[in-house]
Amino acid sequence: MTFLDCSVTGCAYNADRCCCKGDICVEGKEAHREQETCCGSFKERGENSAQNTAKRISKEIEVSCEACNCMFNENKKCCADHIGIAGGSACTCGETECASFRCKE
Repeated sequence: MTFLDCSVTGCAYNADRCCCKGDICVEGKEAHREQETCCGSFKERGENSAQNTAKRISKEIEVSCEACNCMFNENKKCCADHIGIAGGSACTCGETECASFRCKE
C-alpha cells in the first residue's frame, strides 16, 4: 500500500486530501515528465459526491500504475512509500498528475 496525498479537490473521491475510492490508477504509458501522467480514477465532483466521501477514508491506498517509465513502477504497481496526486480543482483527469513521477531514464 502507498501513502497518498491528493490535492485534487475537484474529484468526487477527495475527502480532506485523502482518496476514499480505495484504489487508483495512474496513467501515462509514454510519460517522461509528471505533466504527462494523470489519475485515471478521477471523477468530477458533482451533486452526488457526498455519497462517495461516506466510504472509508484512508491515506493508504492501492495504486496501479501505467507509467512504465517511472522508477516507482514495478509490474504496473506503484512501489513508492508516499506519492502525491496534484490538480487542485481539476474538471477532467487530464488536469491531474502524479506529482511523484520520476523518470527512470
